[in-house]
Amino acid sequence: MYYIGIDIGTTSVCGVLYDAVTSHTESITISNDSILSSKELDERLQNPERIYEIVESILTRFINSGKEIGAIGVTGQMHGMLYIDENGKALSPLVTWQDGRGNRKINDTETYVELISRLSGHPVATGYGLVTHYFNKHNDLVPSEAVHLVTIMDYVTTRMTGNVSPVTDPSNAASLGLFDKSTLQFDKEALKKLGINPAILPIVADGNSPVGYYEGIPVFPAIGDNQAAFIGSVTNKEEAVHITVGTSSQISVYSPEYIDLPTLDTRPLPGGGYIIAGAELCGGYSIALLKNFFVEVVKQITGATPNDEVMFTAMATMPTGGDAPLKVETQFDGTRQHPEKRGSITGISSTNFLPGNLVEGFLYGISEALYRYYRLLPDSLRANKKMIVASGNGLRKNQRLREVFEETFHLPMVLSASQEEAAYGAAIFARQCSQSTLPPANNQ
Repeated sequence: MYYIGIDIGTTSVCGVLYDAVTSHTESITISNDSILSSKELDERLQNPERIYEIVESILTRFINSGKEIGAIGVTGQMHGMLYIDENGKALSPLVTWQDGRGNRKINDTETYVELISRLSGHPVATGYGLVTHYFNKHNDLVPSEAVHLVTIMDYVTTRMTGNVSPVTDPSNAASLGLFDKSTLQFDKEALKKLGINPAILPIVADGNSPVGYYEGIPVFPAIGDNQAAFIGSVTNKEEAVHITVGTSSQISVYSPEYIDLPTLDTRPLPGGGYIIAGAELCGGYSIALLKNFFVEVVKQITGATPNDEVMFTAMATMPTGGDAPLKVETQFDGTRQHPEKRGSITGISSTNFLPGNLVEGFLYGISEALYRYYRLLPDSLRANKKMIVASGNGLRKNQRLREVFEETFHLPMVLSASQEEAAYGAAIFARQCSQSTLPPANNQ
């Protein structure tokens, strides 16, 4: 039996076909070319219809392969939202997790994020779906025919199944904000304080029932991509620290119980328990930022523009030296808690201001940013950790960065078995759900 996992990323959409007997996987990756332009510099929009077209093209190729498909699982970029009508059709662009309108001022002293956090008692960040919705309500931007707001993954499963009452997994629902992670339901009192009608939100699944069927194949509730990548990477959740470095970077550690830790996010894990996550907006993007700087220097001096591969190769072999390392803080685009924060380079002396030292400083900056989150975990969660399981191209393609993480965490690092961890995790989740005897959700 085969299982399909779909990962709707910000820059690409990936599908994995997983053979449950041999554990062999086939993958298809297509560029997410759905980006929409905006007159506002802080808005980040994508076309949900184009995203669905890409997903359907992947599903068609897998289903037409002639292999028996047991179930379909879906994951993707969390936090973002779009509006749908009573027939499950999109009424708005997808406003992604990178959207910045929540950081605009709502009054003389507060941003939308600050006001929502104060009134609701829930820490939120710009890009969270309910932050975007509150902004839209305040500025009369909610479409008049809007019946639900959903994540892009919920939209895709709704379109796939024709189920006009969207259903989502708690791991996905929590990313919208104002979610009680101990009860695994939206906080209705917090919503009431903000004047938000809970009826606009998707139904939170309380089991492993399919939300409907696509070409006769069960489709299960969409799960969060952080959780999907954890499921697709980690085989021993009690002993592993999961670290992923892509555009952003993230550390995730399993906890059997709900705990609340400042600056860390406790996220429901499909199948039970939670993962404690700490995320940085600039992970691998920090390295790309430095690469762009070196490219511009070469261009300004020589008039030639080196290609990315040449520059990354040069950066990997630049010599280091001097009396002390450079210290780099890589919060170049701020943090979720402090969007105004910026990066820095300190410890510069007359002997250590060298290109190689700058590269090393960036690598250590990326690892130390996540290590600070790790140090916030209680001893009980750090006590039995034996390895780092790494995913994301930032680590997979950079051996030196892997070595820096091992040195910083004092743990050996292994790469996850699958290069498409989130899609693979969604496929595994679909297989687990398909073995449940719970009845399917009613299509309406």
